Amino acid sequence: MKNRKGFTLIELLAVVTIMGILMVVAVGSVNRIIENTRRDTFASTAKEYIKSIRTAVTADNISCGGITASGTPDGIYYFTIDTTAQATKDLMETGGKSPFGNAEMKGYVKWEKKTDNSNPQNPKTTIKYTIQLKDTGGHGFENELAESDLRRSAIATNLAKTNKTGPGSGTLCTIN
Repeated sequence: MKNRKGFTLIELLAVVTIMGILMVVAVGSVNRIIENTRRDTFASTAKEYIKSIRTAVTADNISCGGITASGTPDGIYYFTIDTTAQATKDLMETGGKSPFGNAEMKGYVKWEKKTDNSNPQNPKTTIKYTIQLKDTGGHGFENELAESDLRRSAIATNLAKTNKTGPGSGTLCTIN
């Protein structure tokens, strides 16, 4: 009986081929997981911007056209997001940059204030918040979205760098 020490060339080739196939599958899966995590984080960051603006409006820490938020009439108001600007840094103490390479982000949070005076003794004021946001790498939202629509599938990854990120007509607001 012959005593064999080691593997044959065919056995080694079979193992290397199987390992290569497993790596191709694994790398694709890991890349998908990383991409989905970045998209989820982008959506969470956008929600945090809306939450921060909502808190500032509620706490009356925002001025719109020289008027504090509580004194503003019905209308459309904007807070410009630019992660290079101090006002945005003050708003988002935890950073607020893009999860896609820590890129700078630009856009705005829009809120629309409406008062229903159908019952004069109990007028109801509602504020609807939306956001438009993208990073310098072309990741972000193609359109302005409500907070309830911020999810992984809403994030585009190949936006043109010339897409509009500035607010439309309305009053610009700043943090007090």
